[in-house]
Amino acid sequence: MAILDPAVARYLETVAPPADPLLVEMEELARRERIPIVHRPTGALLALLCRFRDPRVLEVGTAIGYSTVHMARALRSGRIVTIERDPQRAHQARAFLDRSGAGDKVEIVSGDALEVLGRLAGPFDLLFLDATKVEYGRYLELATPLLAEDALVVADNALAGGSVAWTDERESGWDPEQRRALRELTRTLVDSPAWQGVVVPIGDGVVVAARRK
Repeated sequence: MAILDPAVARYLETVAPPADPLLVEMEELARRERIPIVHRPTGALLALLCRFRDPRVLEVGTAIGYSTVHMARALRSGRIVTIERDPQRAHQARAFLDRSGAGDKVEIVSGDALEVLGRLAGPFDLLFLDATKVEYGRYLELATPLLAEDALVVADNALAGGSVAWTDERESGWDPEQRRALRELTRTLVDSPAWQGVVVPIGDGVVVAARRK
């Protein structure tokens, strides 16, 4: 669920670059099969960060590779390691990445991120979280030793369609445990002894954070 007023969202679409045919195809597939992917502005933000820093990226939650394509196309010498536990989604992602012209920059690792993270070798300059929301805190804990000192952390769905602000149990599509986990991660990344960041209100809300010096 997008959090922007629909009129504002439509305006932003008018000033955005023309849609890329491959990304449009991926968006249509995601709608048909109810596959969670980032919103297009979130993909653009990820691409901008990658273009600016040319990082080595660790992505938790590939799905069909929509965010991965955004990032991979923006890299020069940087590379991406992305983790996906669903073999079918990983297969679809590989096909899309190879068609994107940037597939050689991406390694897809199949498996549960809670198990895979302990087997990876860093350092990574950018961590992107977009998998099981109740595990966000654990993903961050396991990935932190793999991160460079000046690494950025980006997490999607920080606002859960706006429901993180609700105090009642109205129907939102987000269960209480998901909302609790997202609130906790946001507090950790925005202002804690280890991290300092900001919530960017695009798509479904994105937290961007860096280590405190």
